[in-house]
Order: sequence, then C-alpha cells, then structure tokens
Amino acid sequence: MSRTSGLTPVTTFDNEFDLTERTLDEIIVKETYSKDKCIIWDSSDRSKAYNSFVLSKNSRSKTICEIAFHKSSKTDKYLPRPTFKKIANNGDINSTKSKDKVTIKLSDSEDAIRFWKLVSFLFSYKDLVDVGEFENSFKVVAKDSYILEFKDKGELQKIEDLKELIGHSNLNYNQLKTLTFENRKKKLKVFYHLLKDIDGIREKYRTKYDIQNGEEHIWHHFLKNNDWIIGLNTDLRFIYDILDEQKIGIENSKGSESPIVDLLGISEFTTLIELKHSSSDIFKKTKSKGRANTWDFTSDFIEGISQCLGQKNEIQNSFENKTFVKDDNTRLKKDGIENIDPKSILIVGNKKIEFPINDFDNTNILKNNTLERFRRNNRNVDIITFDELFERAFHIVYSKKLNKDWYWDDESNVFSE
Repeated sequence: MSRTSGLTPVTTFDNEFDLTERTLDEIIVKETYSKDKCIIWDSSDRSKAYNSFVLSKNSRSKTICEIAFHKSSKTDKYLPRPTFKKIANNGDINSTKSKDKVTIKLSDSEDAIRFWKLVSFLFSYKDLVDVGEFENSFKVVAKDSYILEFKDKGELQKIEDLKELIGHSNLNYNQLKTLTFENRKKKLKVFYHLLKDIDGIREKYRTKYDIQNGEEHIWHHFLKNNDWIIGLNTDLRFIYDILDEQKIGIENSKGSESPIVDLLGISEFTTLIELKHSSSDIFKKTKSKGRANTWDFTSDFIEGISQCLGQKNEIQNSFENKTFVKDDNTRLKKDGIENIDPKSILIVGNKKIEFPINDFDNTNILKNNTLERFRRNNRNVDIITFDELFERAFHIVYSKKLNKDWYWDDESNVFSE
C-alpha cells in the first residue's frame, strides 16, 4: 500500500490487485521514463503499483499470479513472466512434503475466466508487452468469434476440428450421443417452425442462407443439411450418403435432356428423392361427379409422380456408365452400390393442413383414404407428406409418438420432455 512521508506519498510496488472484487479497467501498464522497466499502475492512485493478481480466494487461502516484466534484447519490449502461488491469507506459502511440484488448479470456471481476462489485458498492450511467443501458439477470442470462424470452414476442416476437440474433451459414448441428440432436437424445432411458417420463418431462412425464390428451394436446403431426417426415415434401408442435384440421364449432343433429381440417396441400392412444396395441394378443391368414395388428384401431384417415374427410367439406363460427382468434388465410388429398380420417393404436401382428419370431416376422411389406397397400390413411387416426415423425425429424436392433434397443440406441449 501507499505510505506517506510528511506530505509526499511514498510509492509502493508490491501490492495485490484482487480480480475477484475489481475490474481490469482500473489499472494500466506503463513504461518508466528511463525505459528500463514496465509497471502496472492503479489508474486512480498513481502512487500504487501492482506486482500480483488474486485469481481466487476463500476463508483460508488465495491463489495469486505474480507478474514480473523483463526487457527483451531482441524486441525491446517487456516479456511478462508469471509465477503462480497458493498462499495462506496470512501470507505463508502453502507447502507440501512431496518432492513433486504443487499443482495449482483453476478448477472453478470463474477462476479460469479471471486468468484469461488477465492474459487478454496483457495482450491489449502489445506495443509495450512482448506477447509474441504466446500469440504464435494461442489466440484469445470471444466465443462468438470462434463460432463465426468455425462456420466459414469447409466440411472436412470442420470434421477435423471436431475430432480434435472431442479427443481433448475425453467425452464418453453417452455424452457424445447426448450432444448429437441435442443438436437434432434443435434442428427438429427448425423443421417444426418451417412446416408451420411460424413468424414468417421461411422468408427469414431464405434471406439468412441466400436461397433462391420458391418454397421448394428452402426445403431442399434444410433437408440436404439435415440429411439424417431423410436418411433414417424414408427407407427401411439406411441411406448413408445423399448427393445433391444430380443429372441422372444420358445427355443428348447439346448437353440437355438429362433430368435432375433433387437428392440421390446412396446405400447398397440407389434411392431417388424428389421434393415439392409443403403447401402443394394433393387433391383438387372439388371432385368429379359420378365418382363415389374417391377424390381427384391435382395435376401438380400427378406431374410429380410422372417426374419420379421418368427419373427411375433415366437412371436405370445411365447408372453403369455415368460418373457421379459428390459435393466435395470427388467421384462417387460405385463399388457395392446397385441400381436395381431404384426406389423413388416423393415428398409433397401437408395432410394436417389440406385434409385434417382430427375433426372427423367426411370429405377429409375420404381424401385421406384415397391417398392411402393410391400409396398401397403404387409399387414404383413412395409418397410421404412433410408433416408425416416430421412425425417420423420426432419419433427418432424423442423415442415417442406425437398425439394426433400435435399440429394444433401449443409448441411447448409438442416438445415437452
């Protein structure tokens, strides 16, 4: 502390700065006029300097970090040399009978945060303090900055970074499984919001990811980036890879007339996946006269079926000799992949909106029965609606079924644990 001799304050340099009670904006680092020392001063009391920082304390002891500055002959800056000590509140250094070094742990998160705030404080004086060696190996960044940097990396680099983080974290299988399912819960809520277009989320989603106009392109982007929803739901066989927008036919001499499938699923056998709008109508508003116990399909729905059938025919003719390129610009290895009567899946519409059967409306029940008869007697194309796809994804994540009225229930009830 500062002492006075008459009216002149005496400067002291062996004070502790308590990080558990004070903030780092209360101190500054300055070089002496003789340019031979670097000192940490109190901003409001220029007769008080600090040589140590209290990182943690309790009723009996405290952990401090002493900082000494030594001028570098190479950089002409001051190299900070930290010394960590655990001392009793009366000043005695904690001792041990062991010959090994005492380990000082900053096990509490707040203690660790204080240490990294101290490091960041020293970094703010890079024109004066030599942090070059430390900076070459470490970088102090905000969590949001790291996340933004991670998002900009390629898929392969993301995987490598995650593998390294997981390796250092020593997470066990159940912990890793929990992380995966927590992420899927989050994505499932996005699916739910997109399905119901809550608060205009579709337009917000389009803007965020710079997606071209059309609801189909929004669903294409979401399902491609969450391929577990399709890979685990649409086929009894597990789809382990999904290729985006593949030309599956044989092109003519002008490079055209080769249809593009939205998603090409790869397992032991190929699967064609065609996406339409969740708001697409499956049935016409009115049915033709003289047709009892049935309802007329819309031309958009029938054209979707026809498109799927055409894609099946094209890939059957082209698969053996065609080169398929994956998203990372590598070729698909077709060893062990067969293309026998490829399964085709059409994802279209929303039963809960177009013909809800929860109110027992006779017309809606008739439409539902008509669709089911068509599906059960159609061997070539599997048809699933977006609300049905959500229900199956929900069952995977939560291991339980939704109640029949989930679409009109409160969101908090839908996602209750």
